[in-house]
Parts: sequence; structure tokens; C-alpha cells
Amino acid sequence: MLLLTTIVGWLMTTDWVQTKMKDVPFCSGAAVCENAVGYLAVYRIMFALTAFFVLFCLMMIGVKTSNDGRAAIQNGFWGIKYLVLIGITVGAFFIPEDSSFGEVWKYFGLIGGFLFILIQLILLIDFAHSWAENWVENMEETGSKWYYCGLVFFTIFNYLAALTAIVLFYVYYTQSQGCHLHKFYISFNLILCVIMSVLSILPKVQECMYY
Repeated sequence: MLLLTTIVGWLMTTDWVQTKMKDVPFCSGAAVCENAVGYLAVYRIMFALTAFFVLFCLMMIGVKTSNDGRAAIQNGFWGIKYLVLIGITVGAFFIPEDSSFGEVWKYFGLIGGFLFILIQLILLIDFAHSWAENWVENMEETGSKWYYCGLVFFTIFNYLAALTAIVLFYVYYTQSQGCHLHKFYISFNLILCVIMSVLSILPKVQECMYY
């Protein structure tokens, strides 16, 4: 469901869809069709998805086991769920733009996106730490050098992948003239990565992490 809505949101931002929408007979000058493409369409689709999950979140309050009667709603009725989501999505496109929907929902997206990225970073760091700890323990218990080689390989691979991403950010999201804010954030992120990498291998930090 998340994947499908993401793909639809992406399609709404493409030039091909925006061009095709102009050829639809009932879309000539209609506000609903103007809101059906571009970033406003993504806002409306994600608003509908958020409303859908909030609705089910409220419905599932107090449900702790699959034996609860409401658990069947969570685990089944997918056809009805998709119809409900489609209905909310269609309704979202009729929200008038003069209601400042786009401006208000932008801030919801900024805050929600920040929290989402923060949670993902925490989970990613926890995963990497657990992964490294597990392989180090296996290396010490078995004496196999394969775990050590694996750690070195994936460490180098991930650093190269991060460096490649930084270069691509500079290529695709900045220009030789201007884009100073973009350059600042990319450079600041790179500097933080270097600082955190150095700090993580300091003996004092390693000692604190071990204990």
C-alpha cells in the first residue's frame, strides 16, 4: 500500500502525466485537475494516506492480541481498505487550494519527514552496531578471519557508497553559481560524517561503548 501510493505520487510529478491531464476533456480549466498533478497532487495523496492510517490507528486503540475482534480489521478486509483509501484520496483532490491546504500541509510534511528520517537513522545505527558486534563476537569465538574480512569489506563499501552519494548530490542538486544553501547542507553533512567516524574509533569512546 505504501509502495503503490509512493509510485502514484511520483507519477503525478512527471511531465508525461501533466501533459496527458491537459488532454482530458473535463479537465479544461477545472481546479480539481490543476490539483491533480505536480507537488500538490503528492501532498493530497499523502494527506489521504495519513488520514487512512490515523483512522486505523484510532480503531486499533486497546487491541493487544489477535484474539480481539477488531484485530480482524487490521489483518484482513484488504479490498475494503483499498476502496476506503481510494475514496479518501479522491476526496482530498476536491479540497480547494484557496484554503491554504498546500501551505499548511507542507509544514506537516516537514515535521513528519524530519521525525521519520530521525527514526530511520536510529534504527540504521542500531542495526549497524548490532551487525558489527555480532560478527566481532563470532570472529573471537571461532577464530575465523572471514568475519574480520567481511567487516572491513562492508565498512569500505559503505564509505564508498556514502562518498558516491555526496558527489552525486553536488552534481545533481547544486550548480557552479548559486545553490549556496544546498552546498552548505551537503558539506555540513559530509563534515559531520567525518567527525563522527573519527570519534567512533577513539579509545575513550570505544571504552565507554564497551562498558
